[in-house]
Amino acid sequence: MAHFSRRDTTYSALDNETSPPLAYLADSTNAAPMMLTLDHEHEDATNVIIHKVPKNKGGWTHIEDLDSFFTRMYHYYIRGGFYPMIMSDCFYLLQFVFIVWFSTFLVYCVKYPVLFRNDPNANRSEKLTLNDVIYSSSVCVGFISWHWWCLIMLCSIIWIMRLVLSIYHLYYAYDTKLFYNNALKIKDSDLVWVSWSTVQDRVREAQPEHHMCVHKQEINELDIYHRILRFNNYMVAMVNKSLLPLQIHVPFVGDFHYLSKGLKWNLEFLLFSSPWSPWENCWQLRECYKDHSKRMLLARQLERQILFLALINLLLTPLIQAWQILYFFFNYAELIKRSPGSLGLRTWSLYARVTLRHFNELEHELRDRLNRAHKPATKYLASFSSPITTVIAKNVMFFSASVLGVLVMLSVYDEDVLTVEHVLTIITILGCVLAGARALIGEEERLSGGCAGPARGEELFVQVLGHVHYLPAAWRGRAHTKDVAAHFQQLFQFRAVYILFEVLSPLLSPLVLYRLRSRALDIVDFYRNFTVSVLGIGDVCSFAQLDIRRHGHPDWQAPGKHAEKAKGNTQYNQGEGGKTELSLVAFSCRHPGWQPAEPAQRQFLRSLRQSMHHAVPAANALNKTMLGSYIQQSIFGTNTPLPAVLSYYQQRQPYRLPDMDETSDEEEDGPGSAVSSARVSSRSFRLAGASSGLGASALGLVPADAPADAPADETRDMSVSTLHLYDLHISHASPSVGACCVNNCSDRQGRWEQGEHTPLLHHP
Repeated sequence: MAHFSRRDTTYSALDNETSPPLAYLADSTNAAPMMLTLDHEHEDATNVIIHKVPKNKGGWTHIEDLDSFFTRMYHYYIRGGFYPMIMSDCFYLLQFVFIVWFSTFLVYCVKYPVLFRNDPNANRSEKLTLNDVIYSSSVCVGFISWHWWCLIMLCSIIWIMRLVLSIYHLYYAYDTKLFYNNALKIKDSDLVWVSWSTVQDRVREAQPEHHMCVHKQEINELDIYHRILRFNNYMVAMVNKSLLPLQIHVPFVGDFHYLSKGLKWNLEFLLFSSPWSPWENCWQLRECYKDHSKRMLLARQLERQILFLALINLLLTPLIQAWQILYFFFNYAELIKRSPGSLGLRTWSLYARVTLRHFNELEHELRDRLNRAHKPATKYLASFSSPITTVIAKNVMFFSASVLGVLVMLSVYDEDVLTVEHVLTIITILGCVLAGARALIGEEERLSGGCAGPARGEELFVQVLGHVHYLPAAWRGRAHTKDVAAHFQQLFQFRAVYILFEVLSPLLSPLVLYRLRSRALDIVDFYRNFTVSVLGIGDVCSFAQLDIRRHGHPDWQAPGKHAEKAKGNTQYNQGEGGKTELSLVAFSCRHPGWQPAEPAQRQFLRSLRQSMHHAVPAANALNKTMLGSYIQQSIFGTNTPLPAVLSYYQQRQPYRLPDMDETSDEEEDGPGSAVSSARVSSRSFRLAGASSGLGASALGLVPADAPADAPADETRDMSVSTLHLYDLHISHASPSVGACCVNNCSDRQGRWEQGEHTPLLHHP
């Protein structure tokens, strides 16, 4: 709440969405700004300038809920426009009806004794027709039991609710279409060729004209991301600080991380969108959650809400379980029949998509980044194929392929072979066995018969890390061990395991929610301690502000003043695994024109640029760092000798550091910083022989002769910056580099009711 006061006169307005004080006086559409005096009795009266906003700019002036507006704008871009969104919603409703109808048909309308010829008097030589094995409509309806009718009625209610929701989305989708066409000047036919950065630039250009945000004349990229990802940033921060108990222990198997779509929906509903959630609206946290004196009361309330939600999930388990089985069966049955080996392919788990996500990273940006890591991650895990398993799989393939080949040839010669009992079943089973055995043999083993070895495992680990950005630093040097591979498989799992986890979601979600009760006080404290109010944005997660000074870790920063200041941060405030630093680098790489508002952020990026000058030595120590290994593999290839790599650098044109608004930081940096920066900038630096350079944003390494509008290779920028930060971290950190708050959080002594101490996220 912002207060505007002068003696006995007080004006109040929210720091986010509502109109500023006295804005109702600005009724004229073309008049100049008006100056009002709040106190006429004193000479030192306060003057307030009221900006009069035109009202004839469409329906996008002073939008009340900018979070929903920008989110709809992003979904409109991702889903490809207005008509694809309509078709997607319509087909979803059609799929829902089909699943209910087809399930009823299979249960009550098929004569299974006739279909399987279980009657001893059945004539097996006679060919059956559809009318012989299907009941008539009247008979089928009469067979349906009353409890099945109850399920149909429940599904009908859900379908009607979904229909109303689709109509609601359709209304706003059309408004978004008008916004794209009129305000942003982007047609639906051109949307597929337009990048998201272009859409952002058009939105920023439209802000001075339409004044979508009332409290800011101009908005930047971070403002848009804060509104779209407000709740996602909280979720990423909670998982990063191990606040949510997403680990399940299975006897005789061990611990594994678990997060399904159903569980994620329950957590988001509980923490962000439910009527009793900590949020008063889309942009403002309830004031009681900011009051330290009410933390125990709020924790008990949240604990009761979690227990209630867990019980609701438990009661609905049979219904949800049946729906999950039917949904995945209808979705994957054809795929399994056509390509059984697809279940042996790997995909990133939902837990990995939250853990590996940067702060302020949109869904399509995360998807593209993980897709780039898919190939090296698959090769990395394929290098751990057991020789015994490979030998067995090869022989299983031989026997299965032999029998399957004979049956296929006989069926081609005479189709009556397929009428023999169980022949078609045998062909199907042999095809699945053949596909499964093929999946157990690594691609490199199948093609060349070679063995990857420890060195290859470390090289593949560096390639994976260059894209996923978040892996324990303690895995460095141990990436070739099966222990590391077993932990990595929880992030990059088989598709069959992914489907199994989703099918088991109705059973496991109540268990995880019940365990969440013990973290109620931690969640309340997390909201209070890590929520900041930003003018024109509302309440956001402080980690999403990318505040190096508050949430940075000195071991993840180059030596300098800002690193010394970060040493004062407690582990409670620090982002785990370099989350804050890597998120800042990733955001600056994706948005080269973005200027950080905080001096500490600019100092961090500047010191990172400068430290890159020493990242590539003129000796054979290049491949001893992860950065050097990545450069040699990704740019030159693993077979390129190291002397040729170093000599290539010496032949390149020198690179220069771009000027980056250092004037505002001169006083804080000290008088010697400008001289040091100028001295470093004057050096000839020959890094990265690609046209993109290695740092158009975070690294700032742009060829001197490059045109001003040359596009930067943000992918390589982020990869190189990540590996360089990991090298800095490994060089600074102690031998216990892999330890994090997870080890401390797992040992919880007693209940939180015994005192005011927060056992999980304690801070002095």
